[in-house]
Amino acid sequence: MSYSLTENHIPGRKITFEGAEYLWLGGTNYLNIGSHPIFQGALSKGIKQFSQNFGSSRRNNLQFSIWDEFERALAAYFQVEAAALCSSGLAAAQIAIQYAQQKGLSLNLAPQAHPALWRHPYNPFAGSYSEWISTHQKGQILASDGIGSPWITSFDFSFASKMDSTNFLIVDESHRAGIQDIKISCSGHLLQTVSLSKAFGIPAGVILGSTADIEEIKKDSFWVGSSPPNPAFCYAGLHSMQAYEELSRKSKSLADRFAANLQGFETAITYEAGYPAFCSKAPGLFEHLKTAGILVNHFAYPDITAPPVCRAILPAYLSLDDIDKITAAILSYA
Repeated sequence: MSYSLTENHIPGRKITFEGAEYLWLGGTNYLNIGSHPIFQGALSKGIKQFSQNFGSSRRNNLQFSIWDEFERALAAYFQVEAAALCSSGLAAAQIAIQYAQQKGLSLNLAPQAHPALWRHPYNPFAGSYSEWISTHQKGQILASDGIGSPWITSFDFSFASKMDSTNFLIVDESHRAGIQDIKISCSGHLLQTVSLSKAFGIPAGVILGSTADIEEIKKDSFWVGSSPPNPAFCYAGLHSMQAYEELSRKSKSLADRFAANLQGFETAITYEAGYPAFCSKAPGLFEHLKTAGILVNHFAYPDITAPPVCRAILPAYLSLDDIDKITAAILSYA
């Protein structure tokens, strides 16, 4: 069953659907930062200070220091040299790909690569991830997700430490950043792109990389001509780093409890230990969870003609008792 519901507010721990109340495990709001009092207070102050979105260019005569301050904070948070804010995660990925292609390199897209990384006429590799790694050669841009989504798969980036120094590795970290360690050892040029709308609750994106690459990106017309993110939300993000760290730890504790509860059991779901989400193509699992009072996502993505995937996250507002209820429902699925 693929379903649709319309809300006039962002759901919390519970949601009402078809007249009944369910534990809500949908969407990608991993940390539920919007309900944290630190973030709420910072966003309120940001809106008062900046009042609205500001249509501009990062090369405009009028600049806001909040953009540079937030970039430095994000670079420190992710332990990279530099960062370049963008209007969205998709814009961040496309700007990074565009920049690397100007070096005369060909694009080599990994299996399951998110459409944010696609560039016509290149398509994701049709084989396995290990087969894709074996195809890489000098003169290429290797582009991959940090973790599979909607189908959850972890990827081994150990090959990056032996890459040719002229190659680029571009990794879309939108579904790991803020909830898992994204550090990658890379002997080439590493650019990591992030949609901050997921774990960070901000309508923006960011490119993470070396100082040299980020400085070049900030001179590129593709970045210069793109819109900067909303300064009020950047203010909220800058002043919520403590809350992000707190909720990231909470998210890890929930993911650890989830994996511990399922350890040693064969289940109808796919998940990665330490990652707060699971997915499944098992027929009937969506309805089974719904019967247990749990509502998850169930729709085709990114190919809307494909069969729907049952996918759920473990939001940071859940309790350990909620995790026990979820895993009990999964284990009871025949």
